[in-house]
Amino acid sequence: MDPSLDNLYATSLSPQAIKKGLNTRRLGQQPIYCFPVVESTNSEAKRLARQGAPEGTIVLAESQTKGRGRLKRLWVSPPGKGLYLSVILRPPIPPQLGPRITLTAGVALAEALQDTGLTPKLKWPNDVMLGRRKVGGVLTEASCSENAISFVVVGVGINVNTDLEDFPTSIRNLATSVRLSTGKAISRVGLLQTCLYQLEQWYECLCQGSFATILESWRRHEMTLGRWVEVSLPESSVAGVAEDIDSHGALLVRDKGGRLHRILVGDVVHCRVQDRQGLPAS
Repeated sequence: MDPSLDNLYATSLSPQAIKKGLNTRRLGQQPIYCFPVVESTNSEAKRLARQGAPEGTIVLAESQTKGRGRLKRLWVSPPGKGLYLSVILRPPIPPQLGPRITLTAGVALAEALQDTGLTPKLKWPNDVMLGRRKVGGVLTEASCSENAISFVVVGVGINVNTDLEDFPTSIRNLATSVRLSTGKAISRVGLLQTCLYQLEQWYECLCQGSFATILESWRRHEMTLGRWVEVSLPESSVAGVAEDIDSHGALLVRDKGGRLHRILVGDVVHCRVQDRQGLPAS
C-alpha cells in the first residue's frame, strides 16, 4: 500500500469538503459540526437537538474518547481512520415506530458500502457486517413524549481506513474495515457523502409511510433470519429461530417449545448449533 495514501485519506473532514458535491436536500445542508475529538458525537448531537438544532444537522469527529455502540459498548475510534458521526432527525412518526429508524439507517449504510464493491450484510438490529466481521454500526437515541418524537439522533460508526493494529487485540477477529476488505484506501469524504445521500433517500421513504419497501431491502441484506439465535435481554435471554421482522422492526424468535417472542431490544448472537429440526444452523 502506498504510504502517501494514508496522509491523503486521513486528512481532516471539513464542512466545506463535505458540502462540495453533496447530493442531498436536507442532510448536511444544515450546519455540520466537525470536531478533532469528542467523547461521543451522539452526546454532542443530543445537546444540539435539545437546543433546537434543525433536522439534518450533523456532528462529526475525527476521533471519540467514549464512542458508544449499543448496550454501552465502546466503539473504537482511531483518529482519521473512520467515520464517526451523528445526524439529527425529527421524524413525523409515533414513538412506538421508533425502532424502524435503526433498520432504515442500517439499509442506508449497506447500500452505501455496496457502492465500494463490497457485499455488506445486516445483523439485527444495528450491525453492518462483512462476512463474520463488523465494519459498521448504528446507535439511535430518541427524545419522546407520550405521543410524539421530539428528535432522534442517528449515530453512525464505520471503520473506513482502519488497520488491523488499530483494533484492540480482543476484537481483531471480530472487526474489519473497508480498507482491509477492499485492499485499498477509501475517501472518507466520498463515502460520507454517499451515506448521507442513501440515508436521506431511505429516511424519506420512512416518513412517507413506506416501511414495507425499507423492510424488503433490509431482508435482501440481512444475515439473521432463519438462524438459531440467542438474544440477551435486560433481565433474561431467549434462544430460538429468528423467523421474521414485524412492521415495527421487532425481531420474531420462536423457541424450542414453539412460543413466538417479539423482541424490540436485545443483543443477538448467531449460534452454530442445531435448530429445532436437528439441522445445523449456518
